[in-house]
Amino acid sequence: MASTQSIDAEKAREFAVKTVRKLREANFISYWAGGCVRDHHLQVRPKDFDVATNALPNEIQELFGKKRTLAIGASFGVITLIGSKEQGNIEIATFREDESYTDGRRPDKISFSTPEADAHRRDFTINGMFLDPETMETLDYVGGLTDLKARQIQAIGDPAERFEEDKLRIFRAIRFATTLNFQIERNTLDAVCRHVDNLNQVSRERILVELEKTLSSQHRLRGIDLLCETGILPYVLPKTNAEAKAILLLKSVLAQLPANKLALTFAAIYHILSPELTATDIRRTIKSMKTSNEVAESAFWILQHITQLISASTEFWPKVQRTLVHPLASDTLALAKAIVLTAKTDPSGIQFCEEKLALSPENLNPPELLSGADLIELGMTPGPAFSKVLKQVRDQQLQGKVNSIEQALELAKTTYQSMGQ
Repeated sequence: MASTQSIDAEKAREFAVKTVRKLREANFISYWAGGCVRDHHLQVRPKDFDVATNALPNEIQELFGKKRTLAIGASFGVITLIGSKEQGNIEIATFREDESYTDGRRPDKISFSTPEADAHRRDFTINGMFLDPETMETLDYVGGLTDLKARQIQAIGDPAERFEEDKLRIFRAIRFATTLNFQIERNTLDAVCRHVDNLNQVSRERILVELEKTLSSQHRLRGIDLLCETGILPYVLPKTNAEAKAILLLKSVLAQLPANKLALTFAAIYHILSPELTATDIRRTIKSMKTSNEVAESAFWILQHITQLISASTEFWPKVQRTLVHPLASDTLALAKAIVLTAKTDPSGIQFCEEKLALSPENLNPPELLSGADLIELGMTPGPAFSKVLKQVRDQQLQGKVNSIEQALELAKTTYQSMGQ
């Protein structure tokens, strides 16, 4: 599917309407299905549309053309219709019933069926409705409208059976309760708690998708509570602990941070919930969760520099300066500040950094006085000593002790000679 960031909601909707209409013109039953129906009733503009139909996979491909379709999910009755970047893709699924799920994710066998039977094989009632986009009539065989009105997440049928079929649904209940700010129906919540161990059988990649949505939600503090209350926390955030005092601290810190920065969120979580781990340990753990290298490395860098910024007013300025000119400095300072404010500790280091970051770029990060080429002109031989000489000159420059090229050249000479070069 095209990135949801590039999808135009109105063009995606028009594409979804035309898709249903084309199926109907070919004498097939066709509706919008799942999350887009839920979002419509919540008055949220969907960007992602699914269509359900009685057309068989081969009939769907024949109707729309093989060049415009992907048959990756055809064995489960799903054909992907390819749209533009602005439209996104649409999954067109044949109404079906699922039989056993021995791998805890996909049905071993399916049989094509009716809209009502199809609704009953879905996960939660709020995701089990169909919508006619031409008349705007909703087909609700599972009580989804009632649960939307009650603002609750309820499994369709027996929660234990739904979770046994696809074990990721255990976590998806938490994710939907978080992102929608809904309650979880009592029997569904009980089943989540009873079957939490089954998350061990779910791939890290699938868990990460749900985790990112949970942690980037505006209601993520509620999500943290649910992860702790259900016992899911260590399954989706390995090597963390749910000690009550630490969770309270974490929630206070996260409340002060933007929710759309995953690396920053991971850094906060692991700094607070896993204090015994080193930054290197945490990077390894985050990578094991199948995050991108960028997220893992960014979290690692933030964790390496939090303490330095908290005590910046007493640190060696050139070292702090090098941290403050890094692209992740603002995120690191935001986390450091949140920790200091929550713990009510000495804020002088944070204030020092904020004052420095308020300087003009020329004052915070003045151009270096010397380069390697300058050292070569002085007759120095390229090698390990180069970086030491340049660092010494830069340190003295940042401290205001060297203010001209002439002074820098003289310092470079004496430093190089002191190394026995």
